[in-house]
Order: sequence, then structure tokens, then C-alpha cells
Amino acid sequence: MSIIPSPEQLALGEPLPPNDPHGVSVSLPKWADTVGWATREPRVLKEMATGYPRFFIPRVVDHLAMRLLEIYESRHKSNYYGSRRNTGTRLALLLSTGNQARRCREVLSRWSPLHSDPDISIRTVRWNDRVNGVQATDRMNGVQATDRMNGVGNEDIILVSYPSELAAEAKAFWQHTGYGISSRRARHWLDHAPFLSPNPWYPKVIDDTETRHQLDLARTTLKQRIAAGHSSPSDGISVTEDDVFLYQTGMTAIVETAAAVKSLLRFSVPGARSRVAVFGFLYVDTYKALDRVLGYTPILYKSSPADIDTFESLLTTSPRHHIAAVFTEFPGNPLLQSPDLSRLHTLSRKHNFVLVVDDTVGTSANVHVLRSCDVVCTSLTKMFSGGCNVMGGAVAISPVSPFAANIKESLHAQQQDDEAEKSAWYWEDVLVMERNSRDFTERVRKASGNALALAGLLRAHQPAIVREVYYPAGSPTQGVYDAYRVSGGGGYGFLLSIRFVSPGRAVAFYDALDVAKGPSLGTNFTLCCAYTLLAHYKELEWAAEYGVVEDLVRISVGLEDWAWLEERVVRALRAAEACRDEEQNGS
Repeated sequence: MSIIPSPEQLALGEPLPPNDPHGVSVSLPKWADTVGWATREPRVLKEMATGYPRFFIPRVVDHLAMRLLEIYESRHKSNYYGSRRNTGTRLALLLSTGNQARRCREVLSRWSPLHSDPDISIRTVRWNDRVNGVQATDRMNGVQATDRMNGVGNEDIILVSYPSELAAEAKAFWQHTGYGISSRRARHWLDHAPFLSPNPWYPKVIDDTETRHQLDLARTTLKQRIAAGHSSPSDGISVTEDDVFLYQTGMTAIVETAAAVKSLLRFSVPGARSRVAVFGFLYVDTYKALDRVLGYTPILYKSSPADIDTFESLLTTSPRHHIAAVFTEFPGNPLLQSPDLSRLHTLSRKHNFVLVVDDTVGTSANVHVLRSCDVVCTSLTKMFSGGCNVMGGAVAISPVSPFAANIKESLHAQQQDDEAEKSAWYWEDVLVMERNSRDFTERVRKASGNALALAGLLRAHQPAIVREVYYPAGSPTQGVYDAYRVSGGGGYGFLLSIRFVSPGRAVAFYDALDVAKGPSLGTNFTLCCAYTLLAHYKELEWAAEYGVVEDLVRISVGLEDWAWLEERVVRALRAAEACRDEEQNGS
């Protein structure tokens, strides 16, 4: 259990957890720091030692990318780069598989603001210092021709290089897909690859056969743990490890699921874009991945009964506008509303679309949703790990779904072969995830109990200080949530959001709250953030239309003793109460 005893001592830009080179959050202790990050204020940027890995490419990964690019640009300039049209400054992304690289090249070409076709190349970098170029017409499995003699951790890395003019587009691709290699993998290459280090250090005690055995055991254990969590005998749902797919990030799990759905489609109208419906205010990158990366046409709905009525009317009156899938979260982030999965599931069977649910916030320890959907996607980075020091994602296929066989076949095809699948999620990350998740259920129950108590404390300050507390218990959709709550201990989750009576009180509360503050959720320690500023700074008005206001405060509740947390929240509420309206309005 990794809690932070004195979070008030955390400095701007410090990794979370402190002193962890692989931490997946970063300290933003003041509201102004979050604004500074959102606006790329130099004062804040210079202090950022790290950040959430999809939003902030880890410095060690960026360093490795530049090293590899420099090496191969200099060695192959005469027979490769010198023949290309674009001879300006180039940058690079490091990915794990050929499928990822091919999608990256296709998407960057589509997004390119350049007048001519962009010069985007794919190179397979091998541990033994060989590099293979891959042309656009090559078969996909030719990109990932992994040398079987490589040891564990030494598998090929795919280098995708592109003109510097595409830097913003490449960063967006990295963020929306979660395809990038991890900091542990980059560190391993920089420390041990013979051609990168003059004195590569490698522990003599490592037995490659034993390591492979540990990796296989960890992957199997994770699949079994996830399958058991989703199984619900009373609902007739028995999930096996064959129904579970593992990925390097939660966003990768969503992207690969959406791509699998798309591969199953057959349109009656040639050239029509695939349509998906999105219910509720989904995580920012889910929507953007569906729209920008995969080329879907998303139709956005709020999660109210009236919105489901509208959706049903569309399905009934416009059958030519086929809906391939519905994506939703249970409950949603950050407003914690629970969509009526039963109604959506009934519609999915009647109109033949795939229903995909992200249960990252709810967790399989609290809610069993697989009986009312076809696929569950989970970010293992969050509470499944809890340690805030490793990324991972999972897909669980309902064994009773009519789409199960086809989706599983498509996911297997996307992963190419077992070796590519295993190397995409770096082996050390797999072992860390397995170790972190051993007490997953117990941690969820503890954090959920703390969050329920916190929701009650905050609601006791309505309406004087707090306008609204968003939490499944006590919400208008609690009845829907309760229908899926795990019997015998399932709680209402670890996440809640607060809207104060004025922006000034929100800022005062945030600044005075002595807990860790930064991006992410589902950490063993309590973590607060100014959610809308982090996720939607460039689209504040649009987010506000869905109730996600600029001054929303989100708290991911951790495993601390309740008395410890209560005392800190009470102090922050006093600071919010002391903030006068005239001060908030600048008068």
C-alpha cells in the first residue's frame, strides 16, 4: 500500500509517487499550476520532471527516440534519408508493433497539414544494432520480424520518423492511442543495448528461461484475475482467461476494441463512414480516438432516459444509418452518472450493434456489467494497479455475446502472433502490474468506503459552500448503479467530483487541500485534480454544455485512514468558506 504521508511537501513538477522514475502522475499543488500546465506556461513547464505518460512523453523515452534517430539518420543518410523529399529536421516516436506503426503512418498522413505527402518512415530497430526499413506495400508481419534470439526485454522497437512539422499530430497520436513504449523499456535499452552504452551493464544472474517463465505466469495470472473479477455465476457469466486480452495501456485496449468492431462491419451504403454512439461524457481520448484515429462518426448523447429515447428513435426511423457500436462508461468520469445498460443492451440485440463499456471507474470489484454488454475495457493503470507506477489495459469479452467469436478472432489477428503480443506490453511492466494487483479487491473496498464517507461530508456543506457532489451513491442514477453492484461488498467507487457555489471557492478549496494533486485516478493515495482544465482546456464551453464546468474539482480517494483524510478536507472546506464572493469576483 503506497500512500503519501505528507503530500503538502510535494513540489510543483515532482513525480507521483515521489522519487519513482516510473510514476504516472505529477504534482500540481496549486490551481494556478494546473492553469499553467494547460496554457504551457514556461514557469510550470521547466519544473515538470514527468507527467502522465500519454500526455507527457517520458523524458527517458524521448531521449531514446532521439538517440536512435540520430544514429540511423547518420548511418543511412546516403541510401535512405538522402533520397527523401523532406530533408529538414525530423522527430520520432517509439512503438512496439508493426500494426501500431502502420496505423501511426496512416493517421499522420491523414492529419498532415503539409501540402505534399509527408515523409513518414518506419524502421525496425534490433538489439544487435541492425535496422530494417519497411515500405508502404510490405506485409504487416514484415514490420515485426522479431529476432527470436533476442532475450526478454530486447525485442525489436519500431521507430517511426516524421518531419518536425508533424510534431503536434504525432503527440496527439501518442496520446489518443497509448501505443508508445514505456519508460521501463526505454531505460532498459539505454542501459543495456550494446550499441547505445559504451559499458552496457547486464545482471549476470538473469536467467532468460526463468524470466520467460515468470512473464508467462504473470500474464496468465493477470488474465485469470481479471476473468474471475468479471465472472458472475448468478448472472450466468463465466469468463475464462481466453476471453481476456491484455494491452500496454487502457487507451490501447479501447482503440483495439474499436478497430476490431470496425473490421466486422459490412455497409449497405458504399463509402459511408462507420457510425458509433457515445453515451455520457466519456473520457476525452476515447471520443478523439474513435473520431480522429479510427475515422468513426460519433454521435454524442447524454446518459439520460430521454437521450436513450432519442437514440431508439434514430435506430427505428433511420435504419440506413447503421450504428456499429455504442461506447459508454459505468459510471462516467467525471460526473459519475450511470447509463441504463439494460435498455442499451436490449437495443443492441434488437438493432445488432456492439455495446462496449469502460468500467475503469466502477471496477469489477464493485460492479458486474458484462451481463449487459459485449465488451468491457479497463485501464489497469488505475485502481487495478493502484501503485501509480505502471501502465496497462485489458479487454474482457462476454462469453454470451453473439459477437464474441468474431471480436476475439479480430483481436487475435490484430496482435499478429504470441511473440508480438507479449513484447508490446513490456515484461517488467507486466510483472509490476501483477504484483500491484494482488490485493485489488481489498483496496477497492477500502477506497470506496472512504469515498462514501467523503461524499457525505461534502454534501453536509450544501448549499452554503458546495453546489453539487457527483457520486453514484445519492445520485439520480443510483438505482441503475445498484442493479449492477456486486452483492456481498460491492461499493460505490473511489471517485467523486465537486462543484462549488462559485469558482473562487473551488480554487480556495483546491489550494488548501493537503493531498497529492495531479492527473490520473485510482491511486492508492488520495489524488485531487482540476479535471476540466487538464482534460478540456481548449474546449471549455463545449464541456460546460455537458455539465463539466471549468471549476470542477475531482478527487480520487485513496487508502488513508478516514480520520487523516477527514481532517484535511475539513480544513480545505474552511478555506473555501472564508473565500468571500467579492474576492472571487475581483472586487
